[in-house]
Amino acid sequence: MPVRLIAADDWLLSSMTERRLLELERERLLCPRTLSSRPEWIAPAADHREPRPPKGYVVSSAKFHHHGLGCPPSRFMRALCHHYGVELQHFSPNAITATAVFATVCEGYLGMMPHWDLWLHLYRGELFNGPSGTAEVRKPVRAGCLNLVLKTDKSEKPREYIPVGLTSNHAGWDSQWFYLRNDDDLLLVYTGRLISERPDHWRYGVVQAHQSRLDPILDALKKLREEGLIAALVLSAVHHRQVLPLMSQPLRMDEMGSGASSRVLEACRMSNEAPADDEVAARVRAAVAGDFKSKHINGFPMRPDQGSIDLVRPFSTYGFHSWFSSTSFKTYRCLRMDRLTLDPRSLR
Repeated sequence: MPVRLIAADDWLLSSMTERRLLELERERLLCPRTLSSRPEWIAPAADHREPRPPKGYVVSSAKFHHHGLGCPPSRFMRALCHHYGVELQHFSPNAITATAVFATVCEGYLGMMPHWDLWLHLYRGELFNGPSGTAEVRKPVRAGCLNLVLKTDKSEKPREYIPVGLTSNHAGWDSQWFYLRNDDDLLLVYTGRLISERPDHWRYGVVQAHQSRLDPILDALKKLREEGLIAALVLSAVHHRQVLPLMSQPLRMDEMGSGASSRVLEACRMSNEAPADDEVAARVRAAVAGDFKSKHINGFPMRPDQGSIDLVRPFSTYGFHSWFSSTSFKTYRCLRMDRLTLDPRSLR
């Protein structure tokens, strides 16, 4: 039976006042406002029943910033917007979380920039429609239509990746919208368009000829999984370090060690002081399923922190065996964008 589309619901009135946005700023989840003429963020006016961002602004949600989004957005975040052809409000909260975890695993644990072919190997895009009460009727949603989900079919085999169990409780997130400055239009400009059909390319994977090139990275991921790395531990390490994974940074996360200058480290972190353990645990529980306890915070440290896992192991015949060979490591440190057609501004 053919599926029928019905009209989308109206936007919910925004609950984000200036006071609430200042709270996000104090929590080091939003950058402080520095320009009164063009602030980093703006609370919607009382008469904005739906988003009407000023020129040069997009529509964001407080949930996104709790889950790792920063401004200006990272190169990988911008690439996702252009690849899937979506505006910022089209991402679901879990899509932001999945992206933040992936970026952190690449930078903080594998020691490389987020890898595009690896992303396509592990994830696909799915379209979310709102409930209509009838199976044959679909209702487009104005925010959160793009879900980024791990591939689970036997033929897709994301067996090497770490467990990522995300929460299903995001009640009220779509009323937490506000305006975020979009310098140089790095993110797609807000139009408010609805996406009613899933484009085919949302499910594209890696070109078969490139699949074998992922083997060294998949071996390293398998090692991290066997050592016990899970999404909750990844997020706790991020919040403990006060880094937003989807914010443009001068250093990769694995480079944020004692060897870096204090000025550069200050530019990478939202604060030089780690938040209280209870606060970190609450942020993790808001993003992933399960009852994450504060005693597990930073239980699997990122590189180069003390206690981080070294992906080089002894090997009796040749002296050592690296999960990345010297050749593959150089190849995979860069973010492969050669198969994408992107706005060049997204790759700055």
